[in-house]
This record gives sequence, C-alpha cells and structure tokens, in this order.
Amino acid sequence: MAEPSSPSRPGQPATAKSGSQSQPAVGQPAPRPEILVGLTAVTDHPSLAVGRASTLRELAGHFPVVEIDSSFYAVPSVAVVQRWQSQVPAGFQFIVKATQYMTRHKDDPGHELVAEFTALRRALAPLTAAGQLAAVLFQLPPYFGVTLENVRYLRRIRQLYSDLPVALEFRNNGWYAAEYREQTLSLMRELHLIHVVVDEPQTAAGSVPLVPVATTPELTILRLHGRNAAGWLERRPELRHLRTAYDYSQAELTQLGAVAAGLASRRVIVSFNNNGNHDAAGNAQKFCRLLGLDFTGLGPSQLSLF
Repeated sequence: MAEPSSPSRPGQPATAKSGSQSQPAVGQPAPRPEILVGLTAVTDHPSLAVGRASTLRELAGHFPVVEIDSSFYAVPSVAVVQRWQSQVPAGFQFIVKATQYMTRHKDDPGHELVAEFTALRRALAPLTAAGQLAAVLFQLPPYFGVTLENVRYLRRIRQLYSDLPVALEFRNNGWYAAEYREQTLSLMRELHLIHVVVDEPQTAAGSVPLVPVATTPELTILRLHGRNAAGWLERRPELRHLRTAYDYSQAELTQLGAVAAGLASRRVIVSFNNNGNHDAAGNAQKFCRLLGLDFTGLGPSQLSLF
C-alpha cells in the first residue's frame, strides 16, 4: 500500500474539543472512553415518535448523536443543516454520510466529483463551526477492494477534506485479510481516518469481521448492523429491509458494550443500524441501561431560526 505521504496534520474530529486525556501509568489499564449512543435514519423509529414518523427533535430527547443518511443521495443545503441544528441541543453530534459519488457507489465520468466534495463541505460548515460534526462517514461499497487505485483514492479523500473528521467503513473484507489488515490500519492512522468498527452477520459470502481497533485517538465509531445472516444476503429490493432486521439479545449488547469500552480512543460513538424491524431504538436504550450511560442535556433546542 506504499504511496507518497499525505498531509502531515489532517483534520481533527470535532470531538477532540472535549479535551485531552493523559496517558495511563505503566501497568494501569487505559481509561474507559466516553461512550455516546445514537441511531441511523431519523424518521424510522416509531417507538420514539408522537406522529407517524420519528423526528430529529424526538431522537434528541433520547440520544446525543445521530447518523444522517439522506446526504448519501444528495448534498443538503445550508438551510437544511441549520434546521437540523434548530431541533437539537448545542452539544448534539452529527455523523453525516458522504454522497454516493464520493463513496464510489456511483461513477460518472461527467460528474464533478471535486465540486461535490466542496458543496458538502460548505453545507456542513454550520456543524463544523458549532463543534457538532462528529464525522463525515464514507461507507465504501463491497466492490471497493484492496487496489492501488483505491488506496490512492483514500489519500485523495484526505487531501480534499484535510481539516474535517473523516470516518471509513469498509464493506469489502479484503482490507482485513491477514496479508492486508495491519497495512490497512496503518494507512488509516497515517491519514488520521476514523475507523468504523462494524458488527454484522458473518456469512460465507465474505462479511467484514469485527476489528476492534482505534486508528485515531479522538474517536472510533462502532456501527451495529445486526446479525441476521439470512437477511444479510437478501438482494430483492422489496426485502432489503431484512438485511438489518435484528433484535440484539442482552448478552450480545453486553458483549458489544465491552468492545466499545475497550476501544483506545477518547470517545466512542455506538450507532445502531439494526432497524429492519424497528429494533434499533429499543436496543440502543437497553444498551444505555446496561452500561449505565446517562446523557445530560438531552432534548430539543430552544433555538428557533424562523
């Protein structure tokens, strides 16, 4: 994976503003990270909703972070991002997905890719200024394998977003194969890219393993897709929700809590994406109880932009 060196000081995640953390004394266990818990897909949590669809304001009454997936399909406007902010308290954190062109899910020679990077940066400027951008999430497609071209593209991402917190989720298990795993993690450390540790069904088709390693000291993301092996292989569009249809048991949540607590970064965001049957919110709440997490300052913002 050797390539020319990247910028020497790439962007620091917004979470770094929470302060530095001293190194543990020799022989002492590392301190437990600050653990935040959140959900993906704002409108898809009926147990938290007063109306038919859950809102960002309602999610902010229960959790301190959310993953925005609508940005995968189109860059939001600044006004839309400001409306997000108007619904949440000041300390609330956002993980925002990079667009499908930026993640290489779509490729069009005529598409102005650099312009799209710039447009998303401008749209997220209010979050950056307020310290509310936890990460821009690049969820890379299964066909984004270990090639020199793709390594160069990861470096290009960091060059284009040299001052933003960037998180990578690999969907191709080749990056974690025995011959590449350490090089992958080393590259992420070099480029200061946040590791998205995934929990997903392990199938013979080539699932990504759970690799509980932090690559930046500020933040690691633990993203939970569930363990529905049969549903994970489903490709029919009308049954695609089965991929993440899973209700974690108490034992599984306890085990994942230990994984989160053992990650060597100052902050860990646990993002529940197991929502094919609307289990994510309940699982996230149970997870908080099991770990004794009590988030202060929850609730909608009192700010009104209009």
